[in-house]
Amino acid sequence: MNFITYFALLVSSFSWLSSDTSIKNTNAPQPAFGCKSYYDTTLGLTVYTGVETVPEYPGGAPAWGRYINRNFNTNDIDATMDCNLRIKLVIDSAGMIRRTVPMRGETEVKEPNALEKEALRIYRKSGKWKPGTCNGNNVTTEFVQALNPCDR
Repeated sequence: MNFITYFALLVSSFSWLSSDTSIKNTNAPQPAFGCKSYYDTTLGLTVYTGVETVPEYPGGAPAWGRYINRNFNTNDIDATMDCNLRIKLVIDSAGMIRRTVPMRGETEVKEPNALEKEALRIYRKSGKWKPGTCNGNNVTTEFVQALNPCDR
């Protein structure tokens, strides 16, 4: 057996590696986070926690900042209160907010303070958002957004 025949047999013996049907061989872009999800029984929806694009307010960050500046009422807020807020949102595939929950660290707040209540009010009245996407489709998405509405 000469070297060329031996090499051809060797290469053909590994052809089963490329014929595996579980390996996708496409040029299509793959989702960055694998579109992780869970089923939320209270909403009755599959909620995605890792998506290609996260939901955003129409007009992006500049429009969201203008909305916060126009609508956030800080009159009843204690001056010593920490203004760094984190709000967990669930936005459905149509862009409607389905759930808003204030967060402290990694814990959901059951009894929000005055600042958190005002933030929840603002989010709930904000209207329709641009929904998150997975594999090019709009999906119900859960994400946490930071907010600092104070001028100090």
